[in-house]
Amino acid sequence: MNQTKIEFKKVRDFGALLNVTFDYIKSNFKTLFLSNLYISAPAILLAGVFMGMYQSSMFNFAAAEDITRIGLPFIVGMFFTAIAYFIVIAVTYSHLMVYKESESGYFELDDVVKATKKNFSIILTTALGYIFLMGAIGIITVGLGFFLMTQQLYIFVLLFLFGMFFLMYLSIKWTFIFMVRLEEKLSFSDALRRSSNLIKNNWWFTFGLILVAGIIQGFMAFILYIPNYIAMFFVMFAGMDTASSGFGRIIYILSSIITSLSVLLYSINIIVVAFHYFNLVERKEAPGLLQKIDEIQ
Repeated sequence: MNQTKIEFKKVRDFGALLNVTFDYIKSNFKTLFLSNLYISAPAILLAGVFMGMYQSSMFNFAAAEDITRIGLPFIVGMFFTAIAYFIVIAVTYSHLMVYKESESGYFELDDVVKATKKNFSIILTTALGYIFLMGAIGIITVGLGFFLMTQQLYIFVLLFLFGMFFLMYLSIKWTFIFMVRLEEKLSFSDALRRSSNLIKNNWWFTFGLILVAGIIQGFMAFILYIPNYIAMFFVMFAGMDTASSGFGRIIYILSSIITSLSVLLYSINIIVVAFHYFNLVERKEAPGLLQKIDEIQ
């Protein structure tokens, strides 16, 4: 089976980046969706189960012995949700790399699984390094703001806001860290610098692109949240006994599992970032153009 392969090394404007993202998803929906679902399914399932338990416990708070009975399922559910997001990051970037390296753009699900295993360690260390670095910066800025608040020093408001905006600034500046490490094989620190250099003079463009992609992703995710809202209304009208019963808990767990599938939609954000990476590399260094010139010669 042959298909027209999407070109990566190409200059694209705002609209073209969004269009090529959905063209990629449309052309590769089967392998992209199945590979993400196949590998992340256990984490999504467990996240849905524990978040469903948390939601059902909220209606039975008076019967709970302590806050742990309610808080623990939420913490565990958020943990597995984070694991699911990490898996989607690993699988989607691996899918992009397999597609890019293929001759025709056609490959099997097993190829993505193998690539994910190959890239797992570099994506894991990158994610942990990124979380540690952003966490440390957040503690210094936002955390110090909270400390000043406890001391009734109202400058904490400015420091807190500065910390939040600074973290957002860095998150955009280091957007390409995964793509750089996989494509250019750079170290973590070099990848941070490389990403910063590519984003230079393109911060607002990148911010707007990610924002729009996030809004689109949010609208699509809303559909998967509908069963959860239906479950809440059903339990609300059925009464407290239904909420605390085994039947009510099953309803919440099933609806939460469906809602947890929204994690898969994060691949939209990843794909648009990947194409934007190649867009900026091409704008600043033109490797694709130079390659075409060499081929002509």
